[in-house]
Amino acid sequence: MKRTLILSLALLIAAPVGSAEPPVMPAIVIHDGGGVSLAPYLTNDEGDAREMPPSKQPVAPRQSPSIPAFPVASAKAGPGRLLPNPMPARLPGGPGAPFFVVGDDAPSHAWLQRNAERLQALGARGIVAAVATEADFTRLRALAGVHMVPMSADALLEAAGIRVWPVLIGADGSISQ
Repeated sequence: MKRTLILSLALLIAAPVGSAEPPVMPAIVIHDGGGVSLAPYLTNDEGDAREMPPSKQPVAPRQSPSIPAFPVASAKAGPGRLLPNPMPARLPGGPGAPFFVVGDDAPSHAWLQRNAERLQALGARGIVAAVATEADFTRLRALAGVHMVPMSADALLEAAGIRVWPVLIGADGSISQ
């Protein structure tokens, strides 16, 4: 018995301390509030979701032809200013890629025009949380020249603890206007 214990300890001590690559641990879901993953909307047109094998990549929901995409409305948020706060707003965990939320309103139009170059440089994707028609959406998308999708942002903004747009959510979860 003692001999087995000593042999086991010797093997543990003799084992290499480090290896070239750390072991890959599976992701642990801490909280899943349901809903639809934003990952398909945040990937580049070239298909930047290369971290996941194709069988595991999230699939963007297809809209039924019988359900119109417009108008898009968000009932829990709207245009406004982020209030000064000693604890800056943050989306826990961060989305991994920068994205922004705007609406079809004067503050969002001005924000998009003012930040167009920055959004393009960041490779940011956008969510248009309030827009009446497809024509309005097309006009809005042309203001910044970046990829945008029309969809309600209520759950996302609620998770971030904010009720206003336009906002930019950085890859690390930082929120700014």
